Amino acid sequence: MQNNKNFFQELLQRLRSFREHARMSTSHVEERLMLGHGWVEAIESGRVYPSLDILISLLNMYGKTFGDLRDIPINSPVVDRKLTAEAVEEDLILRFQYAKYDAEYKLNDATLEQYRSVISTLREGLGRIHNTSSREPDTIKMESVSDTFLNAVEMWPLANPSDLWWFLVYRAYCDPYNHPSDHYRLDLTQSWKRTSGWALERVLETHYSSTLSKYGINLVIADTERKKFLIENVMVNRRLEVDKMDVLLTIGTGANEKFIGVIHVKASFAERRTDDVPMSQALVDAGYISPLWTMDCKSTPSKTPYNKGELGRTFDGKGRDKRSAKRKDIEDDGYFSACFSYNKNTVPTPSKLRQAKSKIFVCDFSNPNDQFVSFVVSESERVKIELGL
Repeated sequence: MQNNKNFFQELLQRLRSFREHARMSTSHVEERLMLGHGWVEAIESGRVYPSLDILISLLNMYGKTFGDLRDIPINSPVVDRKLTAEAVEEDLILRFQYAKYDAEYKLNDATLEQYRSVISTLREGLGRIHNTSSREPDTIKMESVSDTFLNAVEMWPLANPSDLWWFLVYRAYCDPYNHPSDHYRLDLTQSWKRTSGWALERVLETHYSSTLSKYGINLVIADTERKKFLIENVMVNRRLEVDKMDVLLTIGTGANEKFIGVIHVKASFAERRTDDVPMSQALVDAGYISPLWTMDCKSTPSKTPYNKGELGRTFDGKGRDKRSAKRKDIEDDGYFSACFSYNKNTVPTPSKLRQAKSKIFVCDFSNPNDQFVSFVVSESERVKIELGL
């Protein structure tokens, strides 16, 4: 959009001139085209860019054709994208629409070549939908998103993983030009909601499974029947619903494989209370492992959005408790065994909060042998002893 700015400004000025020359008011045009109040002014001011059908309709009303626009110079034949990147010195500026804002996010120490490589991972991955008949499209979408994210965190190890997920991968996925052409009518926001959940589970499995396997621990993304088999003899104070269990933790193999817990994988906290808390409480009370694993994505629309997360502050400079209810759910009530956030803006549990039932940790993807692995390994030993596994 930025690269074609001069062209669009001239086009919109020309539309205004055509209307005025035809002696038509904005309200008259809106009435004739059955547009809501304010649409013509919004188009002419550049707040809204007209679709092709609106543009043709406006030209027809004014007695004009595309030939009357042929003298408008096009400085750069760049396709208008949902996400674009511009190199500024040693950094990249990512640009995207965020609610009513033309937003920018700075990605430090990044190049256009790296950006194109990451976006190509997504585009080429999604292109596999038409190159194979043996795999489900949903699986290909999930793998494409997870591969793109893992490529991004490897490419930019110092970047905030949650920012890469929220400002880069999500926006790139919602750009229809990154998808096969026959998906042009797909509601990409809805598609993202389904695809991203599965993709995050795969990110977790891909990053940690080989490290945990060295300790005899399995990360299991299973179908419904296998999940039912694994939890068949699990005794908790409520019914466990397999469709709400994200990634399972087990030990052993084959007939000797034993369930030891569930990892609740969430990009944000939106569904945490209704879907995860009751089951997690039951698992924790019964002695099983039940951590929350999250990108903790949360930002407010603005020109320069900040991905602050949802866990909020801890204590102010005078030692007063400023913790949010979501943070207290974990630290005070112990609804989860622990919380692992991959948002560098999340504040970990302070050391002075010694009475915390569960702690909040902040991790990244630089080394799979991290606090998350240490926690799972330690907890698995406890579960084996307490539950006699």
